[in-house]
Amino acid sequence: MLSKNAKWVACGEYSAPLVVRDFDVDAYDRVTISVCGLGYYELFINGKRVGEEFYKPAFSDYGERDFSSLQYPLFDRTSHTVYYNTYDITVPVRAGKNVLAILLGNGFYRQKRRLVEGKVFFSDKLLCCYDIAVKSGKKVRHIRSDGSERAFASFIAENNLFYGETHDYTQFDFSLLCGGGNGGKGVEIVAPPCARIEKQRCPNDRVERTLCPRLVSERGNKRIYDAGENIAGFVVIESAGETVTVRHAENLTAEGELDFRSAGGEEQISQTKYIGAPAGKLVHPWFCWSGFRYFETEGDFRSLHVAVVHTDVRRTAEFFCGDPNVQWLFDAFVRTMLNNMHGGVPSDCPHRERLGYTGDGQLTAETAMLCLDSRTFYEKWMRDISDCQDIETGHIQHTAPFCGGGGGPGGWGGAAVLVPLAHYKIYGDKSFVRRYLGTMRRYIESMRTFTEGGLVVREREGGWCLGDWCTPDPIRLPEPFVNTCFYVKCMQAMQYLAGECGERADYDSEIEASKKALLRTYFDEVTGSFCGGVQGADAFAVDIGIGDFRTERNLLARCEEVGKFETGIFGTDILCDLLARKRPDLLLKFLAGEEFPSFGFMRRGGATTLWEDWDGSTSHDHQMFGACVRQLFYGLAGIRIGKQIAICPPCLPVLGFLKGKLCLRGGELPFQISYEREGVRLKVCARGLEVVVCAADGSFVGKVRGEREFFLSSVKNS
Repeated sequence: MLSKNAKWVACGEYSAPLVVRDFDVDAYDRVTISVCGLGYYELFINGKRVGEEFYKPAFSDYGERDFSSLQYPLFDRTSHTVYYNTYDITVPVRAGKNVLAILLGNGFYRQKRRLVEGKVFFSDKLLCCYDIAVKSGKKVRHIRSDGSERAFASFIAENNLFYGETHDYTQFDFSLLCGGGNGGKGVEIVAPPCARIEKQRCPNDRVERTLCPRLVSERGNKRIYDAGENIAGFVVIESAGETVTVRHAENLTAEGELDFRSAGGEEQISQTKYIGAPAGKLVHPWFCWSGFRYFETEGDFRSLHVAVVHTDVRRTAEFFCGDPNVQWLFDAFVRTMLNNMHGGVPSDCPHRERLGYTGDGQLTAETAMLCLDSRTFYEKWMRDISDCQDIETGHIQHTAPFCGGGGGPGGWGGAAVLVPLAHYKIYGDKSFVRRYLGTMRRYIESMRTFTEGGLVVREREGGWCLGDWCTPDPIRLPEPFVNTCFYVKCMQAMQYLAGECGERADYDSEIEASKKALLRTYFDEVTGSFCGGVQGADAFAVDIGIGDFRTERNLLARCEEVGKFETGIFGTDILCDLLARKRPDLLLKFLAGEEFPSFGFMRRGGATTLWEDWDGSTSHDHQMFGACVRQLFYGLAGIRIGKQIAICPPCLPVLGFLKGKLCLRGGELPFQISYEREGVRLKVCARGLEVVVCAADGSFVGKVRGEREFFLSSVKNS
């Protein structure tokens, strides 16, 4: 562990300082090191890089900051966590003299260039701390950071998460990594971060795969390449000894040049530059990634490839079907989600903002847990959400870790309840829910202060109070309507989760008051719809159990008539959830559609990842609309996850075929569905699970452990 006796040392002079120290080791059986570097660090022992991970440690709310320059006033007091990593360094260590070198990068900790949200960085200095444990027999000797280290300018002249890196190899002596070279500057011993300091348990980022890009055009010494898909990562160059510059973008202009607009614009170009790298050396960024499909190189080099970098999580779901748009939706979501998993945070996009928006993240949490082995990833992010809660009022921020950003109290702040709800559904871990019951209670208490007459009408004075977001047409849903629906939804979820943990949470009176306020303000007694039925309003209402028999009928009739999405990020998710339960045939129609706005429209537009807006006018790599991908399993395959796992496939012959696999609660559920004139043929292989099989009308058919095949006669969806 990282001992309290280890000193935190700082260097503020260099963009990416190299902190070096010699240490001696006699006889030893095992040597480990616990280390932290803020913002990011790379560790070397005797010139050898330790580990293959990037962007360490996990991004968190590192400590106190001055929020006076934010776009909106914020006076919240929040909590803070700093993570460290532990490595076995027995192999690179040798008896006698050894050299430890820690290369530090800015990360979010000293991100002082992109100030769109205001001054939100943490420090002018980069810090590191380490504790080497040398075990010999039963004895353990510790070598800890103590201020005797020396700091040098490294080969990284500049580094910024949003703007990239500049490397200058002309003055750097690589023998420093092995103890060569003299000079350097003394480090400063500083107070530890005012935070909990804990061992990181979520996975780090790694190079997960590599791509061979296609040359698109060449003009002089400038070349434009296509990676073939939108990715998060970097270009690896084999140097020819020349200066090389790499710029990144998601799109090309009509003239075939890089189009930077969707990833931050001309004023925020992600660029790496390599000066004087020795011929044959492989060079790449160390402390930043780029979100891109296309890139331009300027200068000569020997070869290059593209490294795809994201958090090291494996896929736990497979999905294949006969509809190309539905298949694209699954594949595009997985790519988009992975592109936005960095440092234990589900970001909104991997380029322009890179922030853990609580609205985007809570929307896709369950779907990501279903498709990816992301349990510890979301457990870490839930700590971020809890950390960003105001200690006094319970208010939850719009981003976690908090770095500014807009949102609203319901769809964004509701992550405090909805992320644990998703975690419990997928993993069934009551201890995790119990850990955050206090966070949930304080959040609901804060929401009370934003209400008038039962409606949520504000958040922080002078701040944001968004309802739904990114509707295809201008937003027509009133913000109080959306936020109050989320308020009720979160209270209902909180009562359920508390009950599952054997505790009581009584919000019946508040729920009833808010439901009556919604009915009084937004319900039309003549038509039976809310807010004129626009942009999924009736779906929001049905989701929390208000309205009458006409409300659901009106919603389904409108879906049949319009046949395409009218909804924003929250309305789309809620609508698809309702259609999955009530009308899987309509769900398929919406998910398979090609007319704008639709996922098929994105696919026809050449997208390989999900767009931020239905029309593709902004980012082309946003996760939030992908929340509905879980309905490919719940709605189209008919899988139900509750006390028992059940599969009740609806008859959807237009889909052609459907097969896939889920990993659930320690077991696997591969399935195949084919459609015949008289019904549905289902083949299930339940490994380590017991699965209940039902017909489309919900009637019990049988239970499965192992492999079985069923024929389920057709039942009309209703």
